[in-house]
Amino acid sequence: MPDEALTGAAGAASHGRILELIRSGDGLSRQQLLGATGMSRATLYERLDALERAGYVYEAESLAATGGRRPRNIRFDDRGRVILALAVGQTRATASVADTTGTSLRSVVLKHDIAAPASDVLGPLIHAGQALLEQGGARERLVGVGVALPAPIDAETGRVVNATTVPLWSADAAVTLLGETWDVPLVFENDTMAAALGERSGDHETLVYVKVGSGIGCGIVVDGSILRGAAGAAGSIGHIRVAPGGPLCKCGRHGCLAAFSSGLAIMQQLKPHRHLTLDQIRYAAEQGDEEVIRILQHAAAVLASELNATVTTINPHRLVLGGRIGTLRAFADAVRERILVDVVDRISEGLAVQTGAPDDRSAVRGLATLVVRKVFDPSAIDSAISASHHRSHSVA
Repeated sequence: MPDEALTGAAGAASHGRILELIRSGDGLSRQQLLGATGMSRATLYERLDALERAGYVYEAESLAATGGRRPRNIRFDDRGRVILALAVGQTRATASVADTTGTSLRSVVLKHDIAAPASDVLGPLIHAGQALLEQGGARERLVGVGVALPAPIDAETGRVVNATTVPLWSADAAVTLLGETWDVPLVFENDTMAAALGERSGDHETLVYVKVGSGIGCGIVVDGSILRGAAGAAGSIGHIRVAPGGPLCKCGRHGCLAAFSSGLAIMQQLKPHRHLTLDQIRYAAEQGDEEVIRILQHAAAVLASELNATVTTINPHRLVLGGRIGTLRAFADAVRERILVDVVDRISEGLAVQTGAPDDRSAVRGLATLVVRKVFDPSAIDSAISASHHRSHSVA
């Protein structure tokens, strides 16, 4: 990190703040840290020693010489640290072991019925996660578990706020099952919001992410943070009423956006003549099936007409389409064409409409980000160092 990038960091004196500087700068020299924190050399070195003893930092490669002894780079010690991400959708779920950057090291996909009891959905996924972790052996250390669910989530408690998609789950079913399995920090998030965070290209980007799979979800990220809204329901576009007399939605109302543009809605539109799964719809569209493409384009047009207000209100750098339906070229092209024509020029000129990952890779990256932020938050590091200090004195 260039020295000028540290401007404004003076006074970052705690162990946690020092680690935050090192993590955000991808490694710094002691001299850079002295300049950034304004601390005395003795105090800084004492805190770096404590961080190194606790396994948070290590001395890495030498930096370029500026005269005299070559300074060493102090780096965040993420070696062997892994996160288990469990990304649950409506028809399938992914268990993935990822590094602290969110890169998946190994994963497995399981199919399920989200309407089944929580133990039936999460039980096999937990076993799959345990098996993946065992493959890492002693060379890996689990630092936290992130769970994404296709339902509104209270991110503070992990409780399901609205059980429409998981009718047989108690509000705290996921928290209980995961807490009984792993004694590490747990993070819970809505699946689309987690994927939105995983799709961001940087912490200064404003992003609107729309996942179109079995259902429809929307996540909004501003300056690296998920926009939740007053009730945690920001981006809940799937149940916007498009036409009061429209098709019946899974929520029990008529005419919701999901009843027109979701994967399930597209399956229903094809059903009088053909019974296709989402994967079969993807294949047919990729092979140029005219009927499938026509229905996809109509569904995309309805979605785009409802997204106009969101895009105009948020004014994002990018609109990213994800999910097995949203990432299809015919669908994405139709959304892009409608959006860029309908929104005002000031919005459309700087807007990129792109496709993201069709699978759970985005959610895995987002969950990893949330776990890392929780585990290595400065206050959490300060508490861990303080506890370690007290334990060592008690033993002495």
